[in-house]
Amino acid sequence: MPGAEPYSARDFLEPRLQTLLQQGVETGFSRGELLAVLIDLLDDGNLKDMDKK
Repeated sequence: MPGAEPYSARDFLEPRLQTLLQQGVETGFSRGELLAVLIDLLDDGNLKDMDKK
């Protein structure tokens, strides 16, 4: 789009991650625990490869 600012992956993910963390904390998990599990999930590669459909 001409004149539109670039939309980065950070801009896409940050509000979603904030919402996810907020919901987790409201459920009773600590922010640190949620971050540790998220990092573990990303590091272990347990998430499906979206490029391979």
